[in-house]
Amino acid sequence: MSLGRLNFSSISLSHNKFEVELPKVTTSLALDVSHNQIYGNLPVGIENVFMLNVSYNKLCGEIPKGDNGNSHDHDVYSYIHNKCLCGSPLPSCK
Repeated sequence: MSLGRLNFSSISLSHNKFEVELPKVTTSLALDVSHNQIYGNLPVGIENVFMLNVSYNKLCGEIPKGDNGNSHDHDVYSYIHNKCLCGSPLPSCK
């Protein structure tokens, strides 16, 4: 299943049973998709989301970095309890 492209100011889809890959995020101030079954890699553009929570999913791969090398300073709690996410603020990718 695909959500297409996300373009919004704020959305919360947490605590559902969504089993999808995240689409490219083009514009967003806040995105909460925690506590779902979301899989795959984090898409390009996710680093531009100001407030982000993708915790408790099945995401893998390196967390994208923004142009300035950070992801709006998202803390570890934005990403915890995923299958195999890595990169700052989580442990380095191997």
